[in-house]
Amino acid sequence: MAKQKGSDLFLKIASLILSFSLWIYIINVENPIKTMKVYNVPVRLENLENIEEQNLALLPNQDIMVTLQVTGPASEVYRSVASNFRVIADLDDLALKAGPNEIPIEITSYPSDLDITPSSNVKAVIYLDDYLEREVNIVSQYETIPEDGFFVSGVSFNPGRAIVKGPAQYVNRVTALAARGKKEGLNQNFKEIISLVAIDENQNQVDHVVVTPLYVEITAEVFETKSVPIVVDTGGEISEGYELIGTSVAPAELLIAGPESLLDQVSEILTEEVDLSKIKESTDVIMNLVIPQGVISVNGGTTATVSVELEAYETKTISKKLTTIGLKDGLMAELSSNSINIIVSGAQSALEEVTEESITADLDLSGLDVGEYELSPNIVLPVGILQVSYTPNVISVNIRNAAETPGNGTGQNQNPDEETPTNGNAP
Repeated sequence: MAKQKGSDLFLKIASLILSFSLWIYIINVENPIKTMKVYNVPVRLENLENIEEQNLALLPNQDIMVTLQVTGPASEVYRSVASNFRVIADLDDLALKAGPNEIPIEITSYPSDLDITPSSNVKAVIYLDDYLEREVNIVSQYETIPEDGFFVSGVSFNPGRAIVKGPAQYVNRVTALAARGKKEGLNQNFKEIISLVAIDENQNQVDHVVVTPLYVEITAEVFETKSVPIVVDTGGEISEGYELIGTSVAPAELLIAGPESLLDQVSEILTEEVDLSKIKESTDVIMNLVIPQGVISVNGGTTATVSVELEAYETKTISKKLTTIGLKDGLMAELSSNSINIIVSGAQSALEEVTEESITADLDLSGLDVGEYELSPNIVLPVGILQVSYTPNVISVNIRNAAETPGNGTGQNQNPDEETPTNGNAP
């Protein structure tokens, strides 16, 4: 069994050797004429400037190749590969168009024993697009991270725009040129030269375009920061019948940045004037901040919420005992009423503090002699309290000699600091 398998293997090897020897004999001795196709022969384009002169552009990612048919001795034909041939396509003086273009080829180098006549009519195909140039804005995708206590006010580019050119289908996809990069720990102004990247509306990079200039100078301004209070600026008078309890603002502070010479001059940030005459109740209003030119709000805030607290006036009636002042010695005064009722107005919180003791109501008898008089009292109220009215409005005063008494002309001298008889009767 083993001898049989060994014999079969020997026969197979012998057959292979015999076949190969026969092939060698035919190729090298008989060497018949054969025809074969050589695939994927690269084509070199010449006079590419003719494409631009016709306002066209060569589309990228094109493998421009042709298939050649060669005839010759079998020994040469079977050894033929694409690298044995040099093929060019001359674009000079050709009328070109957007889309596919068939270009005549010239085979300038090939094995001398081969006949390439059948390939003389082969054409190379190239794809062109309209050539386009556009000016595009440069946008910042450059991340700047300042050191604590500093603020990057922004970056600028020189130049601020650049040209994108190439095949129209790629140029039209470009929406901006991105300046990309990152810088950390900034505490002073800086400059850097960076390259631009063409991007589409989805922020994806667009290839196969030419950007001119490709490099730009990026400049960043870096300022120190400072926190200052926000102060409410008010104007106008509170409407009658109301009292301003107070104002507050949120946020209470603003973080600002700017040149040191400016920051030193800013100790507070005012709101725009709040017109109190237009406010009829406690309310919150959003007001713009008055930020000096050249000063930057670090967080971008330019408004604040101002809270205005008002309290409506109320009224209160207080009975106040009258006092007399300035009565001459030896005289006494009889009053038609020992007290008056005073109606006062003010904020509820203020009215709660008003008592008879906090009010002054007196009759000034200075310079008056014996006789009868009609006088109005002098009333002094606490600050913030308004007088609405009082009754009686006029007090009848009878001044007589203290030695006289009612009915017989005799009596005692009336001390102004004591209770004053009304109509001759003790109060």
